[in-house]
Amino acid sequence: MSSNKLTLYEFVGSCWANAPKIALSETGFKKDKDVEWVSINLAEGKNFEPEYLKINPAGTVPTLISNGQKFHDSISAVQEILKRAPHPPRVDAHTSTSIIEEIHASSHDPNATLLFAINDEDRKAKVDGLPKGFLQGRQKALDKLAENPPEEFKEFLLKKQADNQQLLNFYITEPDDATKQAHYSQGKNLWTAVGIALRGVVTQALQKNGGPFAGGAEPSEVDYHIITWLSRTISNTGVEPGSPASVAIPKLQEYTGGHNLDPVLGKYWDAWIARPSFKDNNIH
Repeated sequence: MSSNKLTLYEFVGSCWANAPKIALSETGFKKDKDVEWVSINLAEGKNFEPEYLKINPAGTVPTLISNGQKFHDSISAVQEILKRAPHPPRVDAHTSTSIIEEIHASSHDPNATLLFAINDEDRKAKVDGLPKGFLQGRQKALDKLAENPPEEFKEFLLKKQADNQQLLNFYITEPDDATKQAHYSQGKNLWTAVGIALRGVVTQALQKNGGPFAGGAEPSEVDYHIITWLSRTISNTGVEPGSPASVAIPKLQEYTGGHNLDPVLGKYWDAWIARPSFKDNNIH
């Protein structure tokens, strides 16, 4: 591995920043010696400040800088980490890039299942919980930045401001019934897509190599993405982070239509929550 440190822009509350964090832990990097950590507080909209947009024009985390190159998403960041890893995982020739891409599909985005409600009860829980506060923090930052935005980021910031305000309004005003039902329908569609992914591509990946991981006895590249998505998705059902499969899987089954989930999912979850890389990085 090069003597140059990696720099990882991340946030403890970011779902997709967890994939490179796990990859770093699983492949032998020393947390402070090999990596410079830069926290970008998404809840305060720090990812929309011009200084960060110059690093990552999408205004997202993670961003990985390696030997002067910038990697603006978790897929490319993990790939770069594996290239430089002291102890890279066994390469599974059958691990398809399409599985990783499917995990990242917008149809079952874990950030969306966090922010979209599925009924009045869920809406109230989000008003009283993290989603409303998160959206308010972002809106405060975006409103300030939109007052006099740099020309190169003006269009981007104004769109983010409008989109965030629209979603925030759902929680700080009393929407009419048609607006509620349209929102709830979108939320339910997201969870339907989660169920399709769990019972399809995820289960198939876990069955292929004998488990408990998609890579077999030890995690591989695809696992760093599956567990990142799965852990946030489980947290979005209201389960406490790190709860055992006996608690997490029934709740996940309930949110995704009630149909049985293959036992490989429970084995996978329990195998991951016992790993130091999961516990040390506070994956949720």
